[in-house]
Formats: sequence, structure tokens, C-alpha cells
Amino acid sequence: MRTALCDRLGIEQPIVGFTPSEHVAAAISRAGGLGVLGCVRFNDADELDSVLDWMDENTGGRPYGVDVVMPSTVPTEVSDVDIESLIPDQHREFVQQTMTRLGLPELPEGERSGDAVLGWLHSVARSHVDVALKHPVKLIANALGSPPPDVIGRAHEDGVLVAALAGKAEHAR
Repeated sequence: MRTALCDRLGIEQPIVGFTPSEHVAAAISRAGGLGVLGCVRFNDADELDSVLDWMDENTGGRPYGVDVVMPSTVPTEVSDVDIESLIPDQHREFVQQTMTRLGLPELPEGERSGDAVLGWLHSVARSHVDVALKHPVKLIANALGSPPPDVIGRAHEDGVLVAALAGKAEHAR
């Protein structure tokens, strides 16, 4: 089945797959769809750049996209300490009980909750956009609706489509 989206994105099938795995995203793209790599896991822009280098080498020249998490307005940002304080004790207990029940080992020291995922911070998401636009991405999707107008403008200047994810029909309207 061929659609206008296929023509616009340069894909063979009207399939867009969102994933945090570069391996899965590359496989979707190689199979003729559009693999979209979720960027929220990347605290470090250099790590994302390295992964996108890998995508460039492993998509067989097929198009791919990235998914950032950026509100349309610039919020007040928080630090790691603020993030940690937002996790309720009940949630921590639930996670510990679940890990124990499933027989999962404790996380290694460098992977404990103090190493929070910061990819949802506005400044980090902007660095994701900066990195993505240095690569041949065809789409920048934003998990929090429309990104700020300047981000849309930059992407469009580079010929990159922008998508805004909507959680409800009213948001899409």
C-alpha cells in the first residue's frame, strides 16, 4: 500500500515505528518503514550523536526519524536532586517489591536512581534536536505535542518534517 506519507518520507510502507532501540529503529527503516528513535534515554548529546552515527551506517541509506520530549513553552528546569525528591516512597517500595518478587538483581552502582534520565528536560531535548539536525533524519517527532516554533522553523529549514504526538482526539484537533 502506497500513501502520500510514503512519498513524503521516502518510505515503501506507511509504517512508522517508535522505539528506544536504535537496532529496532534501523530494522524498521531497512524493512521499508520509518524507524523513529526515542531520544529521552540520552542525557548526553554526544551519546545520541554516536548512536545516530550508528543509525546512519545501519539503515542502508533508508530514512529514519527521532522522537524528542519537549514542551511547546520553555519550563523552569529542575536538577537531579529535584527529580529524586519527586519519586514517592510508595513507588520506591513498589519497585523494590517487584524486583524481589521477580528475582531481579540489584542495579549496579552507576545505574541506580541517582542517575536519572534527564532527556525530558527542555535544555536536553533542544540538544537532541541540535544533534539530530546534523544527521540525515527525515522526521523529528515530539512526544509532548507541538515543539516550540523556533524548533519547527529550524527543522523545516533543513527539510525535516515535524510531527506532534497527541494523547487525545481533542489534542489532535
